[in-house]
Amino acid sequence: MSEAPQEVQIALAEFDRDQLPPSQRDLSGEAYREAVRDHLAGQFAGEGGAAQIVVTEDRIILRWTDATEGQSMESLGVDQLKAGNWEKGVATLRIALERDPSSHEALFNLGMALSERGEMEEALDMLETLLARYPGHAPGWVALGVAQARVKREDAATASLLKAVELAPEDGHARKNLGALLARTGQLAAAIKHLRHAVVILPVDPQAWLNLAMALEEAGDSSEADKAYRQVMKIDPTGEMGKLAEEGRTRIAAASFRKRGGGYRADAMAYCLGALQRFQGMPRAEVQKIAFEIALLGSRGLDVNSPAEHYTLQSIPGTFSGLHLLCIQYVGFQILNPSLDLGFDLSAEYQAAMQLHQG
Repeated sequence: MSEAPQEVQIALAEFDRDQLPPSQRDLSGEAYREAVRDHLAGQFAGEGGAAQIVVTEDRIILRWTDATEGQSMESLGVDQLKAGNWEKGVATLRIALERDPSSHEALFNLGMALSERGEMEEALDMLETLLARYPGHAPGWVALGVAQARVKREDAATASLLKAVELAPEDGHARKNLGALLARTGQLAAAIKHLRHAVVILPVDPQAWLNLAMALEEAGDSSEADKAYRQVMKIDPTGEMGKLAEEGRTRIAAASFRKRGGGYRADAMAYCLGALQRFQGMPRAEVQKIAFEIALLGSRGLDVNSPAEHYTLQSIPGTFSGLHLLCIQYVGFQILNPSLDLGFDLSAEYQAAMQLHQG
């Protein structure tokens, strides 16, 4: 059973011409009204309901009949946003808000969508209006805090996110965003507290684990940071956050490597010397094959601080420690592309090995 038609009217002068194709933005009269009508009809085509668009000389009139009882303009807009159709979702939520300016669902979702798209002034206005009317709306405080952080209003953002945590202590997204903001503003102890809570609530959220790992690394807790980075790589092994976690683990390994060995590592120099001897006279394609295989293995993490020889390669026989493989890779890429930054500085060991090798 379908609901009765819902009608929304908007002044034609308020329509944003930038929504039209560039060739139609300067139209006037009936041609302009027809372009607006066609654009809006396209916005609502195929959405499971029926839309009638009427454009008069000064008004846009939308009459919508839902195909499913209980379907709302707000939920339709949210579905469109989830499907990745930002323009349709925003247009639908704007119409929902015109019809019911007090709709907390429309205010919240439209505010979040605009914030994600970087339209910050209107996003902040939507979210502030929402919270003025519904001060107990915890997700709204999270969205407002995130939007305020995006425009560098850190104090206001912190207050908003603290309010969200006060209203909903088990909201993992509130904890995650608050922790990230506190870490960004140097409040590491408080940040780590909230981020530890966040990963308990959101155990498979790679962003929460990455925020925790970065805060722990900055606080100097390398062991716990490495564990958190490992968790990110487990959850998101091939994604952007997994890559950032790999870089974090490399930083920790490099710092520990230098701390243990001081300024010069004789073992690493010996490994580099062995690699130079191995690669001498070897075709470039074979050097590349070995270096790339180690790089691929290293994408899952090499333990450069353990002397255990438990790594193997297909391209060369034997077993190797993590540091040994890293030195072979470093020398290989010095041959292939010396300008490439591998994120692990072995230049002192490499130069010493080169002197011995050439001598």
